[in-house]
Amino acid sequence: MRKLLYIVSLLLVIVACQKEIELDYRHIEPVVSIEGRVTNEQVYVLITRTRSMNDSVKSRGIGGAVVTISSEDGTEQLVYDVRDGYYRPASGMKGIPGRTYHLDVTLDGHQYSATSTMQPLAPIVSTQFIWQPLFDNGMLWLEMWATDPEPDVRNYYWYRMERRAKDPKVRQKQGADPYRWSSFDDRGTQMGQLYRDIMCVNEEMMDGQDIEDDQLKSILFDGDTITLQLMTIDRAMFEYYQSLSVGQRMGANPISNITGGCLGYFAAGSVSHADTVIYNKNIIIRR
Repeated sequence: MRKLLYIVSLLLVIVACQKEIELDYRHIEPVVSIEGRVTNEQVYVLITRTRSMNDSVKSRGIGGAVVTISSEDGTEQLVYDVRDGYYRPASGMKGIPGRTYHLDVTLDGHQYSATSTMQPLAPIVSTQFIWQPLFDNGMLWLEMWATDPEPDVRNYYWYRMERRAKDPKVRQKQGADPYRWSSFDDRGTQMGQLYRDIMCVNEEMMDGQDIEDDQLKSILFDGDTITLQLMTIDRAMFEYYQSLSVGQRMGANPISNITGGCLGYFAAGSVSHADTVIYNKNIIIRR
């Protein structure tokens, strides 16, 4: 599988080209977007509206909606926090694996709803950086091992790898997007174990002297703080993340699991974390 990824990565580099294209954007009325999560750590809902492609101002959470989350344990109305624009439960409610949660949102006379069943926790056991040879170059990977909570059941996962640069100037140029993220299922894994290779950056780029600003999003520097989280998700959320990945490349919106004519998602899942790592080239294993 890893060799196949190497070949695909190389082909993408070979066929890549740059061409300036002038796009004539059509004006489209803003669309409601809802992001909701119920996890073992927190519960929140963020409601925003889409903005024009040439509008660089980040959308702030919209207040004035009636937002409720319910399960067999009862129903709770979330409270809007004017400080950050999120809706949260005043009770400090957290998700419980096995429960099915229902989200209902009423905004400006429109109704939006979604359902998600919270999956069991998949604890991350270990992570390590490795250099893997690739022709005359090398590729840096982060290996992740975790425990499959239900070896006899098809489960779905989403990981998010964050990198906080030590240098404030570099951190400013890197932006707020996650360093790496993806979704996957447990087909082909060893019984009771989850394994994932997370592709980071090639060695030639890491050793370069003249670094372009767009390369800063991939390069890791000594002293950078690396965090990794793994979330067990249901199939609907797996399909959402899969379509989001494709949509980012093709310019299409992902498949939402929320009814009512909006964008976004509602996910109930268990989150585990790897130990925080301070990156240093001396910790990398060569194979």
